[in-house]
Amino acid sequence: MKPRNTREKILATCRKLFNAKGVSVVTTAGIAEAVGINEGNLYYYFKKKADILDVLFEQFTEEQLQLLDGEQDVRLWFQLMWDWRFFYRDSMALFTLQPLLRQSLQDMSNRVQARALDRLLDMVKQGQLRASEEELKVLLENSWIISTYWIEYLHSRHGITRVTRKHLEWGYQQMLALYRPYMFPTA
Repeated sequence: MKPRNTREKILATCRKLFNAKGVSVVTTAGIAEAVGINEGNLYYYFKKKADILDVLFEQFTEEQLQLLDGEQDVRLWFQLMWDWRFFYRDSMALFTLQPLLRQSLQDMSNRVQARALDRLLDMVKQGQLRASEEELKVLLENSWIISTYWIEYLHSRHGITRVTRKHLEWGYQQMLALYRPYMFPTA
């Protein structure tokens, strides 16, 4: 979707730059240049980079909640992680720039996990999964660990510094391996 106004263009550009280069590397001067405005104009919309991160985090949270309300496809989760990979990859830089994001992330995680547990319980009732509520809670927690840290794992374990769509598929397969033992075979 094409940004409708300067503020939206700034946000879309920041998301692209943060994903490509990393939050700590991208400067406000670089943002302004990429948007095609002067730095003073950028400050009209956002006083500091932390303000941009706050708005992007709100968008990220909303997309996660919308995904939970839609089709339950793990690939869509990994696509979301790809689209917002800087939140997963750059957490320490994010918390340094905007310490309040740590609590926001915890709150969002609690909301998303509660809704995800409800979805998993519905899948059990519909005969798509076989698991107790306790097993689902463990499964959900392990899913969260993988979905949150798979990018960092690739970096630290395999030295991968540039995550590609191929790695996205790899992460999806790791997640699917968790669910496979609980799934009923499809006809």
